Amino acid sequence: MYKLLTVLVALLLGGCMIRSNKENLQDALLKYNAAVRWGRTEWMAELVPKEKRSTLMARRQEFGDLQITGCQVGEVKVKGSNKALAVVRVDWYMMRSGRLHTSFIEQTWKREGERWFITKQRLVRGAPYPLITPKQPRQRMWPAMT
Repeated sequence: MYKLLTVLVALLLGGCMIRSNKENLQDALLKYNAAVRWGRTEWMAELVPKEKRSTLMARRQEFGDLQITGCQVGEVKVKGSNKALAVVRVDWYMMRSGRLHTSFIEQTWKREGERWFITKQRLVRGAPYPLITPKQPRQRMWPAMT
């Protein structure tokens, strides 16, 4: 009887420790966006693929006077078992200007093993956000006719 009870307790505790894919995603989203909010670049870097970390660090360094006043995760859509999209509202200002801006950013997340990484961000609407590299405008092949 004692052995059976021990096995049952071990199974129950072990089952409680298994985290779902959705819980891991939620943790990654909250950790990354809290790091954005509080300027913790090293935490942000943990959730960015290695090949993109240097770009993130360089942009953060370039905009050192960027202050985030709010970062709120909105809608999250899970696409299959390895991809998710999240829309995040970021309220921010540059210390040199003091003007408050709001940007809505779509974050693309991909799962590798049990971990989620942010692989892409794009501005959905609002003010251009300094930590996102803006898309270069298309160059015309022919000069505009006037």
